[in-house]
Amino acid sequence: MNASLASADNRSVVGRYMNHALLEGDAEAVDQFVARVLRRAHQSAEARNAADEARAILGVAHLFAEELTAGHPGFDRLGFVAAATEGPS
Repeated sequence: MNASLASADNRSVVGRYMNHALLEGDAEAVDQFVARVLRRAHQSAEARNAADEARAILGVAHLFAEELTAGHPGFDRLGFVAAATEGPS
């Protein structure tokens, strides 16, 4: 299987997972999933000393946090950003 087909399959699986979580009202699962993906990308950028990339990922984490806060006023915005950019994956 070539890389583009594998990527399409992965996107399909992730899309189905996210749609199911959103339909079931499982916002916590969605924010944990997004934070985990961003954290891995951030850690990878830091390991490669790619400061611009790490800053961009931090910016994306803040954008997600804003959206999540808009939908759930009690959402822990700062905790999400910290989870997306620090700690183990």
